[in-house]
Amino acid sequence: MGTNSFTADALGGKIRDRRRMLGYTQQALADAIGTSRKFIVELEAGKDSASLGLALRALEKLDFDAPGATSEDIQGENFAREFEKTLEAGDYEFALRLIGEYASASLRARRALMFTAPCVKDTEYLTALGAITRWVARKTGTPVPQWARSIRPSAAPVFLSEKLYPVGDRMKNLIRKETPPEMETLNVWIRERDLVSA
Repeated sequence: MGTNSFTADALGGKIRDRRRMLGYTQQALADAIGTSRKFIVELEAGKDSASLGLALRALEKLDFDAPGATSEDIQGENFAREFEKTLEAGDYEFALRLIGEYASASLRARRALMFTAPCVKDTEYLTALGAITRWVARKTGTPVPQWARSIRPSAAPVFLSEKLYPVGDRMKNLIRKETPPEMETLNVWIRERDLVSA
């Protein structure tokens, strides 16, 4: 058998990376599993004497499966790739449908599924995806992933449906009334009910 990468140090590093990716501070993770920040520091440092029970609770809170990635991780990567391909092709009709699917799947998973920003050139869609990710985090009570926290407001109002057809002022006013605050803050206008597919 070759060198084993499943060591306390390697696991500690994976826990630290995952914690950061999900947007937890060490203290927030400690609070979530009922321990001290010192324990999290020692766990991430690979200290051999870290409590197995608490380590398992940390792994569960961070949605680890043993071994490897969770199906939700793969689902998030699939959404990112699908957004990339769809927007590269200019298929805005499918992209609108995909927005609802991403939001609904994230709500079912009880956290935002895209840990990293998709590589899309359309800045309006990237801003919208960041806004939706922030909305999911609020709805599920989970941290906002770093990439979505770093998204800045759009200079011009973003109505994604305008990429398909003109949107009149009456409809824009209706959309504005039904847009969650996380989106409004980024100057993205989407009705909350349009984010949740059946």
